[in-house]
Amino acid sequence: MSVLLYGAGIVLLVFALIDIITRGEDQVRGLPKFGWILICIFLPLVGSIVWFAVGHDWSANDRNHGRYIEPNRHEDRYASIGHARAAHGDKRVNGTEQELAALEREIEYWARWSSERRASDAATPAPSEPASEGARLRRAKEAAGEGEPTPGS
Repeated sequence: MSVLLYGAGIVLLVFALIDIITRGEDQVRGLPKFGWILICIFLPLVGSIVWFAVGHDWSANDRNHGRYIEPNRHEDRYASIGHARAAHGDKRVNGTEQELAALEREIEYWARWSSERRASDAATPAPSEPASEGARLRRAKEAAGEGEPTPGS
């Protein structure tokens, strides 16, 4: 049991020293950083507890502490899309609309392609019937992965 308490004291000391060293001078209260380091080294358990209770500045500030913060985009600063358009024009909104129109054209293209493909596959002869040389070549290319791209790829 004493080994466990001793280990917990060492872990607390290490965390306190790392916290003291990584903090800026403006984030330390009571003593300078060097003074807190000396207190934690000479009085490990008490110094670490006193550091976290008194010396550590817990006030909210700009420091991130490793937490994820979503980046600020200029679109986020406006209450509505109208305010963003007034500030930046229609450039971004029109770009998005153009991208959506291009995606819709691509969907239509692949839908036409697949329906034509199904129609041509339905018109191909059954395996028992002799197939034309072109149809055999096309099926061989498809099997080798050299044919027309499939809609899912």
